[in-house]
Amino acid sequence: MDSGLAAVLGAGITGAVASSGAFLTYRQTKVQIRSNAKLALREPRRKVYSDFLAACRGAVEAVLDLVDEDTGEVDLGPLCLALDERFPALMHLLAEVDLEGPQAVSDTANQVIKALSDLHATAYSADLSGLVDDDGRPVRISGNFMAEARAAMKEFVRAGRKALQTDADQAQ
Repeated sequence: MDSGLAAVLGAGITGAVASSGAFLTYRQTKVQIRSNAKLALREPRRKVYSDFLAACRGAVEAVLDLVDEDTGEVDLGPLCLALDERFPALMHLLAEVDLEGPQAVSDTANQVIKALSDLHATAYSADLSGLVDDDGRPVRISGNFMAEARAAMKEFVRAGRKALQTDADQAQ
């Protein structure tokens, strides 16, 4: 092999290696930019999801604070008032969750609100009906009446965690 051909082959190999290195650097930079973009989206979403969940837990806690320790029952009027006081803040936070997305998280947040609204509607209609129990007291609610709301909140947490995951989380 003459020196001219060896020089051309050497230059070709060097060029191929340099091009491969540049391409790999480009790919890594592209992956890093995507990861940074996902991280930038994650923090505002995390705050919105956290605020919504805290408000929901506050509503559940407010209702559970009304449970009579002796009977395990709740008067319907105070239950309605406790939820009425919290619905404006919950609806505001629901709007923020809807805007942040994704749709799966928005859907589960709406399920939480629906569960609380259904409880409110049931309690409100029973309270307005004026029904009384055998002792002549207004009808009260008892049992695991918060189960649907709690299950929906659990599903919201699951969907929120999934939405907040990034490639870096999956590598761990």
